[in-house]
Amino acid sequence: MSVQDALWLTMDRPNSLMVIDTVMWFAEVPDWDAVEAVVQERLVTRFPVFGRRPVETESGWMWEDDPTFDLTNHVHRVHLPDSDSIKATQDFVAAQRSVPFDKSRPLWSIFLIDNVTFPQGEHGAVVMGRFHHAIADGVRLVQVTLGLCDQAETSDPTRVGKKLRRSTTPASIAASATKTVGRGVADVARTSLESVSSVVGEASSTARTAVSGDVTGAAAKAVADSGNLFRQGLAMLRNPERVTDLARLVSSPDNRVVNDVASVGKLALAGSSVDTVWTGVPGVEKGASWAPVFPLSHVKEIRRATGTTVNDVLLAAVSAALTRYLREHGDDKVDEVMWMIPVSIKPLDAELPKELGNHFALVAFRMPLGIEDVRERLAEVHERMERIKGSDEALLTFGVQKGISQAPQRAATALTNFFANKAVGVLTNVPGPRQPMTLAGTQVYGVMGWAPCSGDQPMTICIFTYNDTVAVGFGADKTLVPDGDELGRIYREEFDAMYAEIVGA
Repeated sequence: MSVQDALWLTMDRPNSLMVIDTVMWFAEVPDWDAVEAVVQERLVTRFPVFGRRPVETESGWMWEDDPTFDLTNHVHRVHLPDSDSIKATQDFVAAQRSVPFDKSRPLWSIFLIDNVTFPQGEHGAVVMGRFHHAIADGVRLVQVTLGLCDQAETSDPTRVGKKLRRSTTPASIAASATKTVGRGVADVARTSLESVSSVVGEASSTARTAVSGDVTGAAAKAVADSGNLFRQGLAMLRNPERVTDLARLVSSPDNRVVNDVASVGKLALAGSSVDTVWTGVPGVEKGASWAPVFPLSHVKEIRRATGTTVNDVLLAAVSAALTRYLREHGDDKVDEVMWMIPVSIKPLDAELPKELGNHFALVAFRMPLGIEDVRERLAEVHERMERIKGSDEALLTFGVQKGISQAPQRAATALTNFFANKAVGVLTNVPGPRQPMTLAGTQVYGVMGWAPCSGDQPMTICIFTYNDTVAVGFGADKTLVPDGDELGRIYREEFDAMYAEIVGA
């Protein structure tokens, strides 16, 4: 077992299990015997780790074949009592999220729920999968889960993950670095000059207003400008990581040198996650809810109208939902929260290797809150995401993660919690298949999954696009967010309001 995989194995806590939970739902009940046959063939037989258990040796953790492996210990058929709404299913899923694995057996389980009632009244089924993070990262486990299904022969495989830029020789490394730094310096000079010119222009505008006789207007504008600068300066004093906002004043969004410096500052200077209504120590009990799915075409319409991306639009809706939740609970001061977003650092082939493992990094996204103007909110989210994309933050944080995994266990846990507590939780956005898929001959109507939280993080959010629809799920700690089931409904309402504002429908 790699040191990265072992780190996730030893991070389990009663109130913070390192388990990735997935859900697939169907408008009719599949043939469960056929589903079990698929699980045996495409999961257990295909990937040996699903038949192995973790064992600690003098040299570290290793995977050992389970001599008593039995599929019935891992695949369970469930018939829910009094299942007259989707909430009964969500309650079952939520309850399972708190159940630790028996480490004397392979670390996974699948539940086949055969009596699910959906909001429109249809009766169908749900397959819930639970996989320990030590087996693989979320990106690979999504591919493993989708690999249980059959897709149309004409559909293109979904490309998940990206290859980080790497130079292979000292000469190419030096040449690449020189070129990048040279471009970065030129960009700083140009952008800084533009920023100074803008400030001078604003000052000239205020002076012209005064000369024209509108002294009151000029004074008001000067006070507003100075007040804005004062608020920005105060925010930076209270939150040192916001010094990285200066990057936008001195560079364009794709300036890799400045963005790398800003990324380091963002993680190094950030304190614990902002104090708000959900701050505290998580409990054992977790929640699970998801918003009604909506058309991906609506997201694309907003994207085209605003010059942003699909990811920007979906994250802007998260910002609106969290802002509304906080305001409804009396918190109107928090103006941003930090999320950890997983990024695959190793591109995935069409066929996964038999050995899975963890090959990902976490990047920190400072999500703005409280921006009521929809276009302004989208522009701000877009700017911040472009900064991350135009940096080597994933490579930098992967180096940090690797260093932590090689530290003694107590130190590794402390360091992991130190970085985890800077964020409110983990947010994933997974692009699934563009066309319908089937499991054992039954069409899948939706997919959902949650990454685990660590430290004192109160929630995890999953965005999953599949077959031209979008599903958004919230996994919140019930101690810190007791009404987390409302988040799915709030998200859908805020997205619909955003669509009406931008598209006008």
